[in-house]
Amino acid sequence: MIAFRIAGFSGLVPRRAKQLLGPNQAQVATNCILTSGDLRPRNSPLLVAAPVIGNDIKSMFRMEKDGNEKWLAWDKDVDVARSPVAGNTSRRFYYTGDGEPRASDFDTATAGTGPYPSGCYVLGVTPPITKPTVTPSGGVGSSVTRAYVYTFVTPWGEESAPSPASTVTTGKVDDTWALSAMDAAPSNSGTVTGAVKDTPSAGYAEVTMNTVFGLRAGETVTFASVVGMTDLNATFTLKTVDSATKKVTVLLSTAQTYTSGGTWTRQAPHNTANMAKRIYRTLTTSSGTEYHYIVSIAASTTTYNDTTSDTDAALGEVLPSTSWLMPPSDMKGIVILANGIACGFFGNEVCFSEPFKPYAWPVAYRQTYDQDIVAIGVTGTTLVGMTKGNPFTITGVEPVTMGGGMQKLGVAWPCMAKRGVASFAFGVGYPAPQGLVISGMNTDIVTKDLFTLKEWGELNPDTFIAASADNRYYCGYTVNESSLMFVIDKAESASFIKINQVITAIWADPWTGKLYVAADKKIYRWEGNIGTKLSYEWKSKQFISAPPVNYGAAKVDADFDMSEAETAAAQADYDAAIAANQALIDGGTMNDGLADPALGEYEIGGDEMQAVPPLAIDSLQFQLWAGGALKHAKQVSNSRAFRLPGGYKADNVEVVLSGNVKVTGVVLAETMDGLKGA
Repeated sequence: MIAFRIAGFSGLVPRRAKQLLGPNQAQVATNCILTSGDLRPRNSPLLVAAPVIGNDIKSMFRMEKDGNEKWLAWDKDVDVARSPVAGNTSRRFYYTGDGEPRASDFDTATAGTGPYPSGCYVLGVTPPITKPTVTPSGGVGSSVTRAYVYTFVTPWGEESAPSPASTVTTGKVDDTWALSAMDAAPSNSGTVTGAVKDTPSAGYAEVTMNTVFGLRAGETVTFASVVGMTDLNATFTLKTVDSATKKVTVLLSTAQTYTSGGTWTRQAPHNTANMAKRIYRTLTTSSGTEYHYIVSIAASTTTYNDTTSDTDAALGEVLPSTSWLMPPSDMKGIVILANGIACGFFGNEVCFSEPFKPYAWPVAYRQTYDQDIVAIGVTGTTLVGMTKGNPFTITGVEPVTMGGGMQKLGVAWPCMAKRGVASFAFGVGYPAPQGLVISGMNTDIVTKDLFTLKEWGELNPDTFIAASADNRYYCGYTVNESSLMFVIDKAESASFIKINQVITAIWADPWTGKLYVAADKKIYRWEGNIGTKLSYEWKSKQFISAPPVNYGAAKVDADFDMSEAETAAAQADYDAAIAANQALIDGGTMNDGLADPALGEYEIGGDEMQAVPPLAIDSLQFQLWAGGALKHAKQVSNSRAFRLPGGYKADNVEVVLSGNVKVTGVVLAETMDGLKGA
C-alpha cells in the first residue's frame, strides 16, 4: 500500500528539478509563512499613512514624539539616520539623497499639513571666511602677542570650524582689544543681479548674486522673479560657486536673455535663527600656544571689545572644532555606527564624523578605496562597503584610525543595487551577480544552495529594494515590468518564498522592528491587518512512484477556527469598507461614469469603491495533479478524509494547496484505510 505525508512545509529551491526536491519543499510557495513548519497565510498589509507626494514613494521614515506619529516620504532614494546623541527628545535626524546632506527634527520636519518633511537645515555648520581685525589700545602693562579666531554655533549647539586667524598682533596685556570685520551668519536667501546663458559653456548659465557666502557646489537653490531669463525660475543644483566674483553656474539650456531682478533661496537653509558666535584667542602655556574660549556673542554682531584677563582661570576651554567641516555636498548613504560615529560616502571615499557629532566631518577621517562605492551598511561597529567590484570592511571605535583602514575582501562580488542592501545582526546583505551576499565578519553567498546563476539572474537583482526584519531578507524586485516580493531566511534551509505584492519602497523601523512597505503612494505596515489574509498557493515537489499508482484518498489537516482578535479585526475591516463606500455614494464621488476625470484609472464598469473584505477566514482548496494534468480539485472545509477519483494511474503526482487557513499536513494514500498508516 503506497501512501505519503507532507509535513514540515518548506519553501522554494529554484536550482533543483521538481522531482529532486525534498519531500517538504515546494515548486510554488507564494504569500505563505513556513517558519513553524506548517503552512500559514500572511496577514494583509495595514494602511498607516497616505502622504501627498507627486510620484511613487521610494523612501520613508516614521517620526514619533509624545505619542504623535508622522510619516516622512520621498520619491527618491533617501537614507535616514537618527541622532546618536543621548536624550534626543527633539527626535533629531539626518538624511542624504534629497539634495545636499540635511538635518531636521520632529517639529521642523512635520510643521504644517505636509507633505513631510516640510522643513530642514543643511547638515553641518559653514565656517566664517573673514579673519577678524584686531586693534589693541589704552593699556599700560607689559606687552603681549595675540591672535583671534571665531566660530558659528547653531541653536542646536553645533559648532563650525574657526575663521581664518587674525593677524598676530602685539599690544599691552591690559589693552582693550577691539575686534571688528567679523562675518555675520551666512544668508539663506538674497538677490540676483545678473545672468548669462551658455557660460562657461553651452548648456550652462552663470548667475551673479549679491552674496555666495555659505553656498557650495552641489547644494540646491531656488531662483524666482527673474525677468527675461524666466527659465531660471526653478530649483537647481549649483555646479560651481566663485566667492571672488559672487557667481554660480547651473545646468540650464535656454534661448532667453536676462533682463533684470530675481531672488535666490536655499532649499536646505543654514540653522541661523539665534545663531551665536564664539570667540577664541591664543594663550601660550607649557603645552604650547592654543586658542582658548573667551566669549559668546550673537552671530549678527560683527565687533567685540576684549578685556578678559590673560590667565588660565579667566579663559575657557581649548578650541575643539579646528577640523570640523561640513560633510561633502554630494555625500550619500548616511548611517550611524554603534559608537556614535556617522558615516557616508561619495565617489570612492568613505567619510566619518566626530563621535556623537554628525555635523562635524574632518577631512583627515576620510578613507579612499580603489573602486567606486555603491552602498554602505553597518553591523555593530563594522562598516561594510559595497562597490562595483570587491566589498570591504572597516572596523574600529576611533574615526581617526578606524581599525587601521579598509580591509579589502578577496572576492569580486559587486553590488548591483544600492536599494537592495539590508543590515543584519550577522552582516550586511546585498545583491551580487552571483547571489545574495552577506558581508561582515564572514562573507559568503547565502543563496548558493537555492539558485544557480541562471535562476538568480531571472530575479533581476539590479532592481532589488530590500530591508531586513527578524533577520530575514524582504525584497521587492521587477520582472517584465511587474513588481513582486520574496523573502529569504538565512537561518532556515531552503527558505525562499515569493509574495504577490507590488511595492515601491520597503523599510524596517529600527526602533520597533516593524516592517513597512509603500504601494500606490500609500504606506502600509507589513502583515499588520490580522483580520484579512493574503491568499497563498503552495505546490509540492513531484512525487515519483514505481509502479504507477492511483491515489484514491486524501486528508488535509487544517485549522479553520478564527481567534477573537482575527474575528474583531475582520468585522472592523468589513464595517470600514461599507462606511467608506457609502460615503462615496452619498458624495457622488465614485468615479463610475465614462465622462468622469478618473476615466482610464479603472476597468470598464469599475469605480473608486473598495472591495468589501470577507468576514470569515475559511478558504482552502486542494488540487491533485498526476502526469502533468489536473485530476481533482476540492474546496476543503474540515479535516475529514475525502476520496479522490479513480480511472487512472500515474507515476508522478503533485499537490497544490491554496487559501487562507493554517495547514499542518497533507496525506495521500491508495485507499481510505491507507491514510491511517501514513
